[in-house]
Amino acid sequence: MGLSRKGWNNVLIFACMGMIILFNLMNDKLVANAEGEVVSILPEQSMILTLEYPQFSIERLGTSWRVTPRESLGQDKVAPLIEGWLKLSGEVSIEASEEEGFRVTLWLAGQEHPTKLWIQPQSLLVTNIISQNVWKITPHQLSIINIAITNNA
Repeated sequence: MGLSRKGWNNVLIFACMGMIILFNLMNDKLVANAEGEVVSILPEQSMILTLEYPQFSIERLGTSWRVTPRESLGQDKVAPLIEGWLKLSGEVSIEASEEEGFRVTLWLAGQEHPTKLWIQPQSLLVTNIISQNVWKITPHQLSIINIAITNNA
């Protein structure tokens, strides 16, 4: 029981339509994740509600910030640290590293789940733990987001 010529034509037509639909749906993902492209690590217009490092956390209280434990980070370093995270961008990378690092958790306004990032200072890599997106950042950017760790070490 084989397909007639008309049947095979229909199979080919539907297969081509399926591929076109698949490519259209994946177009944003393929273009947005092009290696070497510099993109923002946090979503546009993000508002950080809580920023958790291994040694401390920073919580938004209205227009000010509360650092816990208080003595771990000076208030003069909080605003530049938050601003550094909001402006953080990196080059999309497929590089992997076995280097030790530390985890930073960001609770953003409007998101149900936190953004969990793994920072590897020696290789300048930031990895989203959930989506496995990897970005290579500059040494200057690392110095901004790593300020509290280097001052406590």
